[in-house]
Amino acid sequence: MTGHGSIVHYRGPDNKVVDLNSSSYESITCGHCGEKVVGCVVAALYTFAATQWIRCPSCGAGSVIHQNVQYPGPKTGGDVAALPEDVHRAYEEARACASVNAFTAAEVMCRKILMHVAVDKGAEENKSFAYYIQYLSENGYVTPPMTPWVDAIRKNGNVAVHDIPATDEERAIGTLIFTEQLLRLVYLMEHLAAKYAP
Repeated sequence: MTGHGSIVHYRGPDNKVVDLNSSSYESITCGHCGEKVVGCVVAALYTFAATQWIRCPSCGAGSVIHQNVQYPGPKTGGDVAALPEDVHRAYEEARACASVNAFTAAEVMCRKILMHVAVDKGAEENKSFAYYIQYLSENGYVTPPMTPWVDAIRKNGNVAVHDIPATDEERAIGTLIFTEQLLRLVYLMEHLAAKYAP
């Protein structure tokens, strides 16, 4: 059923199907719950720039696909279990930033996570990021082979904070991957060792 502004409404206010065809459903990874679903297209606009409004059947939240780009997009990076609450919130914020193409903000949050991890493991607050990496190294959380890529989190975050050009996607995703791996090694492996190691 075509409505105002050439918008096609597939579902009415009572959520009953108004129009059912191949455009009524769309496969997405929900940017809210992270599930791969076949979402219900509630409405769509196919004139001008193609736009679809989609409801996730898993969590009920809405997403928009505009010119083949999903908002909010699926979170970048993987889930990491056993994180302390403040570290978890900071990591989820970094992932959310990357998922909406806020790459500078993602790298800034990744750098901030270094502080969260070091302080959680006993470092003093209000120190430099170089101090936090040194602390993690001296206390065995970062091994010598890890040091270059852990320090890349700090360096990339510094560039994101202090340089004028915007952060590019490739570097930001790399920084997020390094951060994810650091969190896995510091927290998840410790959690699994406590659970499974004798």
